[in-house]
Amino acid sequence: MFKRQESNEFGQERYAVLFKPGNYNQDVNVGFYTQVLGLGRSPADVTINGAVRVEADWFKGNATHNFWRGAENMTVVPEGGSERWAVSQASPLRRMHIKGALRLDDGGSSSGGFIADTLIDKFVNSGSQQQYFTRNSQIESWVGAVWNMVFAGVKGASSLPDSWPNPPYTVVSHTAALREKPFLALDRSGEFIVIAPPLSTHQRGISWGPGSSPGRSISIEKFYIAKSATDNAATINEALARGKHLLLTPGIYHLNDTLRIIKKDTVVLGLGLATIIPDNGKAARVSLMWMG
Repeated sequence: MFKRQESNEFGQERYAVLFKPGNYNQDVNVGFYTQVLGLGRSPADVTINGAVRVEADWFKGNATHNFWRGAENMTVVPEGGSERWAVSQASPLRRMHIKGALRLDDGGSSSGGFIADTLIDKFVNSGSQQQYFTRNSQIESWVGAVWNMVFAGVKGASSLPDSWPNPPYTVVSHTAALREKPFLALDRSGEFIVIAPPLSTHQRGISWGPGSSPGRSISIEKFYIAKSATDNAATINEALARGKHLLLTPGIYHLNDTLRIIKKDTVVLGLGLATIIPDNGKAARVSLMWMG
């Protein structure tokens, strides 16, 4: 999969790699349009001994084209003590536990990224990253800055000066209000569920800890599971009108109408960089039809 996706910058393929709870000895190299997900209630439920990494060998160390990928909800014990995630935007790390250090470049240029709800035991070295946003996470320390490194609700960032533009750090102690992204998991009987985290206010640090993460558990039976080969705006809107939640499986969805959310607290979750493309001049967007 990685060999196909390493340099497939504008390809049509979409992949989600799902790890059931357990321990794995794996070197997971994440290419374009690939999302790597743990299926536990907590990142501690899936442990990768080796790496979940992004490098820029295909572009001679230049990571400015490393878009469109992600990793979520797992623990990584990196070989050699340091993980590499050399990306430039649209490539988030969420709900991860890195039991070591984290490097955000590959020796060449790199331009931006996003980390949320993630515990990093050692330091983060941003290297050549021009800008980066880290939210509601915990780090030992941070090294590096070019244009602006932004931290909101990050434990371990308090030692950094809120001093943009010189040095270029922006530090916000707490996040005023947030709701973390819903995530796919397995329940005790091995059935798929989706966990929808609660709204929190004045939040600092990660949302999870020992035990299961907080949130509303939704059976997969309450979701309409869309497939790009067979679904369109009409079939998806019909399911939403019946009160179904929506799960977009990996693929490219050509839609000729707006998706309409008519039920409060509806979850819309994409897997594997599921992509919506507008047809016939209609905006490919989700319209929220309820208030409050």
